[in-house]
Amino acid sequence: MIKSDKLLRIAKESALLGGLVLKENFLKVSTDKIEEKAEKDFVSYVDRLSEERIKEHILKNFPDHSVVGEESGGSQESDYVWYVDPLDGTKNYIAGFPIFGVSVGLVYKGQPILGCVYLPYFDNLYWACKGEGAYKNGKRIQVKQKENLKHCFVAYGFPSRAKRNLSIYWEIFRDIFDKVSAMRRPGAAAVDLCLLAEGVFDGLAEFELNPWDVCAGMVIVQEAGGEVWLSKGLALRTDIVAGNKTAFSYIKDVIYLKLGEDYEPARGS
Repeated sequence: MIKSDKLLRIAKESALLGGLVLKENFLKVSTDKIEEKAEKDFVSYVDRLSEERIKEHILKNFPDHSVVGEESGGSQESDYVWYVDPLDGTKNYIAGFPIFGVSVGLVYKGQPILGCVYLPYFDNLYWACKGEGAYKNGKRIQVKQKENLKHCFVAYGFPSRAKRNLSIYWEIFRDIFDKVSAMRRPGAAAVDLCLLAEGVFDGLAEFELNPWDVCAGMVIVQEAGGEVWLSKGLALRTDIVAGNKTAFSYIKDVIYLKLGEDYEPARGS
């Protein structure tokens, strides 16, 4: 296995390269340069250029690795598979809402081992390697462990092109909202996971995501002392629940009650 320090260095450099593209083009993307690749699913030259720079840097250093990007896809044949979201929060970015980032995650023989997320607007770099803790700009970060659910601050997200009946998401939102301090929907899963890891959020529930959305962030949360669960593992249209022990258990149980045939309850697990 390749040493984690080399893998982490390339992950950081790749995220920063992609982030530079985002910085240079923020508030400069005109509507005529935005494409709708599917209903309510947008992409611009910024997404593509960021991904191109990231993939190029990874493969230059690890030519035998696989890289799977949101925009260009890729194989998963290597022991090492990099999952890249070159612009997490595309709609935020297009609208000028500064909650967006670059996500670079690494899986080794099916297990997520490394994550790096860069937030260009704030110049914040988050990273974690399995067993080595989680960091923001070089400073160790940890999930806040709160015992009282009513003090928990929760992130929530579902896709605008949701495949499920939207009423299910309203019901889940209502049941969580009723018990916690507050809920927010920033619209960028990788960013939300990093905010959870540093103690801004206490819990998170987001739906119908893909491996490049969650791979990096889940490692960062776990290394920050949080719990993470994926409904389908690192697969297409997976749901994610994450948080401190209090929020995680409650949120996962709420979702189980609404989507019981696909889930197992958190209690007793």
